[in-house]
Amino acid sequence: MDKFLCPIDFSTYSLNALEYAAKILKVRKGSLTLIHIFTEKEFLHSLDGEKSEFNDLKDHAKDKLYNLADEIEKEYGFECDVVLSIGDVNNSISKYANDNDYDLIVMGTQGNGYSRKTIIGSRTIRTVENSDIPVLTIPLEADFNGWNSVVYASDYSENDKIIMQKLVSFVYSFRSRIRFVHVSHSTNKMSEKSYQEFKDELSSFLGYDKISYYLKEYKKDISSGIEEFVNEQQGDLLVLLKRKRNFFEKIMGNSVSTEITYLSTHPLLIYHEND
Repeated sequence: MDKFLCPIDFSTYSLNALEYAAKILKVRKGSLTLIHIFTEKEFLHSLDGEKSEFNDLKDHAKDKLYNLADEIEKEYGFECDVVLSIGDVNNSISKYANDNDYDLIVMGTQGNGYSRKTIIGSRTIRTVENSDIPVLTIPLEADFNGWNSVVYASDYSENDKIIMQKLVSFVYSFRSRIRFVHVSHSTNKMSEKSYQEFKDELSSFLGYDKISYYLKEYKKDISSGIEEFVNEQQGDLLVLLKRKRNFFEKIMGNSVSTEITYLSTHPLLIYHEND
């Protein structure tokens, strides 16, 4: 049974992410928690005004959350509860998820106060950086219709086997085709022999018959190369592993800008090295 956490700020981005998460859970089964964070700035500002202002704000948000939860339970048939908290949005979401054993955070790529100059907002990036569990980011245009083609992009890690095992378990209900692509610069390209050995070992370890393997090298911009690859493969979902090394940062350095259009319409699933 899956346990998802979905941050809600009542923006269209967060509401779309909620619907996306609900559609996944309708197939995979599990429970969903809606979390709304009041920032310390909002709290302190309300204290400077009428004493009842913050309570009114909190009660209004609580009513809206419970209404959303009721709608989800009625439409999709699984448990949906709510949490209200005060704190730093950048840290509170990941901390609550880490402390309460959630399996996945599902959140919009943007929130209230979003910037048109970026595809993935700073709050979402901070949550990814601070979270110990996987984060699934959902753009406004994304609608869940299953995942026929899932792209896992890697520059090779000892953790690839474990992450791929988790990914197979996650997408198995949808019988997704997983396209494992090893990407590198031409200066440090993995040899065909080494890659074949790695592929054989991974295939034997996973025992999943819907995996295709690719070896790609890019001279300059890895993030643009990955975007080209997922578009060629009609990828419904891009999966990355965030590690202490800088592969993830290299990709996301460009992906947060409007230059990488794939992430404006498709979800991104980020696993973490310590998962």
